[in-house]
Amino acid sequence: MSNNDKNLLERGLENIQPQFSSFIRAQTTASLFLLLSTIVALWWANSIYSASYVNLVHTPIGLLFGDFEFKASLKHIINDGLMVIFFFLLGLEIKREVLVGDLAQPENRRMLILCALGGMMCPALIYTAFNYSLDSQIGWGIPMATDTAFALGVLTIVRKHIPASLLAFIVGLAIVDDVGAILVIAIFYTDQISVLYLSVAFSLIAVLAVANYAGVRQPMFYIVISIITWLLMLKTGVHPTVAGVAIALTVPARPEVASGKLLKEAKSIIQTIEEKPQSVDVLGNKDDHEKVLQVRDVAEEASTPLRRWEEALHLPVSLFILPLFALTNAGVVISISSFGESIQNPIGLGIIFGLVLGKFIGISAICWIALRYKLGSLPNGVNFQHVVGASLITGIGFTMSTFIAMLGFDGQPEQLQFAKTAILIGSVLAAALGAIYLRVIATKTDNA
Repeated sequence: MSNNDKNLLERGLENIQPQFSSFIRAQTTASLFLLLSTIVALWWANSIYSASYVNLVHTPIGLLFGDFEFKASLKHIINDGLMVIFFFLLGLEIKREVLVGDLAQPENRRMLILCALGGMMCPALIYTAFNYSLDSQIGWGIPMATDTAFALGVLTIVRKHIPASLLAFIVGLAIVDDVGAILVIAIFYTDQISVLYLSVAFSLIAVLAVANYAGVRQPMFYIVISIITWLLMLKTGVHPTVAGVAIALTVPARPEVASGKLLKEAKSIIQTIEEKPQSVDVLGNKDDHEKVLQVRDVAEEASTPLRRWEEALHLPVSLFILPLFALTNAGVVISISSFGESIQNPIGLGIIFGLVLGKFIGISAICWIALRYKLGSLPNGVNFQHVVGASLITGIGFTMSTFIAMLGFDGQPEQLQFAKTAILIGSVLAAALGAIYLRVIATKTDNA
């Protein structure tokens, strides 16, 4: 269809569609949605409508089939259901990074792993020092995590003043960090484990791994087995989000056909279309329609399920699932008294110092040691000063930190209140200090 054949509305939409599409897919947009959801949750929980917020979060939602009844609160459905999709996407990103990303290169992998370990251990130790021998010591995993979406969102503020490779370094660091957080959740934040359900769940994951090895590519097969595995994980005692990561690691990362074969088959199909004396009519001519579908199928076979599913889930997770999580979990009641109690309480002090100082000391110190003794290398264009700024920004632990806090202080509303308030304070401080530091060193570099 030529541009002259299109109506006024179609031509108008075509003019704005590229800009709108770029805006929706931009990392800054995902960060903006997450920030707005957090602000709305905080306003709602502290407004005269706070009762409606609490009622909404705890609203029971369920299904009824005869004598069978499934019922759970909205918050529970989001945290144990929708967040599994977030962790599944996280698992896909981890697998891709290990296979072909920064984690695939030994020198970069060593540096990222070492820095991430420092950025996890130091905050945990600082928190433990404040809460040693107290019941609140269970929250030691809270300041370990990094919120990738918020971290990248802050970096966009100073993007003109930092090398592009620093963004990739932050993503790689956050991914290794997330692996550590997932292991912490699976091992240390699990009360009682049902060996039977866990065995069956991992048997199904093994089935998916074998299917991947055997070349099975049908999405419905993976979806059905994954849903059954998730339902079983709900009964294991291990948080079901762990299933999302484990299942993601079984998703095929190899194309069904080689690129050479793709080109050959695609050219053959396109050539038969070009030989037609009349124009292609995909609506009225069944043969033309089937030829176009053949081109689509060949292109799909040459791509990888891992890449396709990662692309398909990116927008729903960024623009829907994570903002929903923030909306239902970030509603912390804040007052001068609660603010003061949080920054004086061992829980609050451990989290704030862990996120701000722990990440900074752990990542910067390990990076310096690794560079000093040639244990790893930094990406081109990234220097130690950039890593110092990045270490401050990784102290933004909002999403994952809040998630771990809810696991650690489940059934302890006062402690959870302290933890959520401290996470907000620590994350804001880390974001501000990191952005200011990177801007200052960029100014010094420009004036040098």
